[in-house]
Amino acid sequence: MICPKCQRESLKERRVRGQGFTVDLCSQCRGIWFDGGELRQAIPKAEKRPAVPPHAVRLEALCPRCDKPLYAFPYPQTRITIEMCRKCKGLWLDGGEFAAIRQARQQRKDEPSVEESAEPDGVKGTLIEFIDSAIDWLLY
Repeated sequence: MICPKCQRESLKERRVRGQGFTVDLCSQCRGIWFDGGELRQAIPKAEKRPAVPPHAVRLEALCPRCDKPLYAFPYPQTRITIEMCRKCKGLWLDGGEFAAIRQARQQRKDEPSVEESAEPDGVKGTLIEFIDSAIDWLLY
């Protein structure tokens, strides 16, 4: 896999200390690729099912996993902009963003959890996902 930011550096697989999974790291820019669901394992207070919101900005950068466009948006309940692939749900965090998200979530531990302010689920959530997928299919 190639780094979506550097666009020339190969991502190196690294085991997360004390966890049962690996992430992909760029040795040049220090960015980290989390496959779908891995960020939740690394940060217990992370959002359960992150999704690209309608206001996200489509980037030129491509997903290192499936080569689809990445979308930028603020991680819920933070001011940290992350990138996500709509297709595989992978997340790209620039160098330092993982620590910043973890710190922001620690500071908010007494506030409502991210899940309580997450995108809609059920029929409404399914409909939004369908519309997002249809738009992606039509545009890309």
